[in-house]
Amino acid sequence: MRVVATIWNNLPVHPAPVSAHDWYLLACVAGTVLLLLLLVGKFKLHAALGLSVAAFALGVAAGMPLRQVPLSFTAGVGNMMGHIAIILGMGAVLGQLLASSGGAASLGKTLVEGCGAKGLPWALLGLSLLVGMPVFFEVGLVLLMPIIVEAAERAKRPPILVALPVLAGLSITHGLIPPHPSALLAATVFHADLGRVILWGMLAGIPAAAIAGPGVWYVQERRWRRRQQFGEAVAEMPSTAALGSSGNAPHASRPAGPARALVAILLPIALIFGGSWADSMTAIGSVPNQILHVLGYPDVAMLVAVLVALATLGSRIPREAHHGPEMLRRLTADSFVPIAGVLVILAAAGGLSGVLRDSGAAQSTVGLALGAHMPPLLLAWALAALVRVCMGSATVAMAVASGVLAPVAGQMGVRPELLVIATGAGSLMLSHVNDSGFWLVGSLFKLDVKGTLSTWSVVETVLSTSGLLIALLLSLVLH
Repeated sequence: MRVVATIWNNLPVHPAPVSAHDWYLLACVAGTVLLLLLLVGKFKLHAALGLSVAAFALGVAAGMPLRQVPLSFTAGVGNMMGHIAIILGMGAVLGQLLASSGGAASLGKTLVEGCGAKGLPWALLGLSLLVGMPVFFEVGLVLLMPIIVEAAERAKRPPILVALPVLAGLSITHGLIPPHPSALLAATVFHADLGRVILWGMLAGIPAAAIAGPGVWYVQERRWRRRQQFGEAVAEMPSTAALGSSGNAPHASRPAGPARALVAILLPIALIFGGSWADSMTAIGSVPNQILHVLGYPDVAMLVAVLVALATLGSRIPREAHHGPEMLRRLTADSFVPIAGVLVILAAAGGLSGVLRDSGAAQSTVGLALGAHMPPLLLAWALAALVRVCMGSATVAMAVASGVLAPVAGQMGVRPELLVIATGAGSLMLSHVNDSGFWLVGSLFKLDVKGTLSTWSVVETVLSTSGLLIALLLSLVLH
């Protein structure tokens, strides 16, 4: 059977034959990654500049019309900013409110003192799984960032080390468990039972996150302790001071407690979750249904959460030169300053993704993957993994892989729910310099390229391979 799938730029994907041009496009992608590593890693060019140079170099090398290259770059920037700009902005305000009111300190103290040093990774993993169910990875990370910083300071550990379980939990829910769009899309095109996808996705995702989160934590912590013992500076794991700790500022006599902090974090999650299930809870088209859908839109949910937090947490912020509305206005304005660099880097990463998409590299990748003869689950995983490594986007990887395999999914001899899990696991493989998540994590934690590769990229790779292995084990039990 000849499999043809249409993806973002309406170019068909053919599993065979593979042409010399396909190999050339893959070589261009590899050269782009190498160029970016050299520009950012060796020559210390700013990441936003390196990403922009690499994007235009790829477009020219791939043979795109010269006037199309900036158009593709700009379209990629717009697509990226349209998804994350307001979310990150509102998340920064919410994080500042949590930090300034003492709520983050209270919740971090509760986690550290209640769970102890050994239980902290598991508590953070559980919190990230809960937070990650209904929200995108970027939203969850921004929401939990103040908790990570505070917990790291109290545990006297580098923030990126404390963040590993959080990154694992948020990432695995994004890749495997509906109602996240990519997992929901794969479940739909594979005609999988949504309830089973959620249940089996949790059965596969939680152990994988435990291995990639707390498991990698313990390995990295031993490495960190050895380097501390010998007095070596750990450049890839900055101190909490580098990120701006929330625990050192003076607070009012009654700082916000952990309950208020938890409500501030979970409110946007509850709103988004309500929007996802609005059609199940209310009559489609009714006023309550429309309200739930509007409130469940991530941008709106974050805005509502910020407004509520201004009322509930604002009163717990210590007064200095300004009071009341003026103080909150200044706090809101100041909270945008730290994320300006992050937004520029992510915009450039989006531009690179746009050029990568329009260059045809993904079609070549998919064609090469379909030419291999593999077991169904391994093929689904490998196809998604290849697109992920070449294109950087987990959502695109899962959409492409599921779209290509959909026509033959019923003849593969495995449960469609397991195909969703295997595809989702593959879409998390080896996040590196062409992934916006790579630059988001690196920017938030003040990591260089080497530091991000040795932490975030390791977590993603362990998540992906663990998810595949667990899916293969489930296939032996579930028929």
